[in-house]
Amino acid sequence: MYALYKPVIAVVGSRNSGKTMAVEVLVHGLSSRGYRVATVKHIPKPNFTIDREGTDTWRHAKAGASIVIGVSPNELAVIKRVDTRGLDLDNIMTECGEDIDVVILEGFKKIVRRVPYVLKIVAVKNHDEIQEASKAFSPILAYTGLVSAKEVPQSFDYINLLEEKEKLVNLVYEKVEDMRSRSKPMKETRILIDGKSLPCKRFVREIVRKTVLAMISALKATDIRGDEEVHIMIKSKAK
Repeated sequence: MYALYKPVIAVVGSRNSGKTMAVEVLVHGLSSRGYRVATVKHIPKPNFTIDREGTDTWRHAKAGASIVIGVSPNELAVIKRVDTRGLDLDNIMTECGEDIDVVILEGFKKIVRRVPYVLKIVAVKNHDEIQEASKAFSPILAYTGLVSAKEVPQSFDYINLLEEKEKLVNLVYEKVEDMRSRSKPMKETRILIDGKSLPCKRFVREIVRKTVLAMISALKATDIRGDEEVHIMIKSKAK
């Protein structure tokens, strides 16, 4: 599963509890320490679209395009017209790509509720929400929010977003570093064409890896363990 190789942090909580601010604090803090961070925001509004009605990209989608890509001088936006109701956590993580160090989710509480490898930071507005969250989520790394720490019992690890931003970043940074040090390196398969990496889904890369290793193992005097580094180069004949 994707999450076994990339640390995943989920910021969950009720509306107006400070979730987005917590994500901002973490993204800024981790990025400043050299991490490449991907964020994923759950938007529950049924008719929501990132596009705007009347734009050219909106017209493309309206005409029936399954994927619409908008390219501007400083941004590349990919809009996929898909039914997301069947997506699981690994599907969502795959969309983040491989060239990142940590994924931060905002929301998705039903999906991540008790997933053991997703650490939860719970944003709360009062003591009652802490009590409810302690029963609903696991594992919980910390509680955070905009209420005063004096209103929260000391038995709960609570971090005030307005006064202890660095404490929250340090907590997550130390945990992510520990997860990265203990995680097994991913078997990486890359396909290069004229030096340019060809983007492929993980299951495609895995099929290619297993197929190539199986073909090589059929050769005489070849003992394949499965963890070798293999390079295959195909060049056009010079005219």
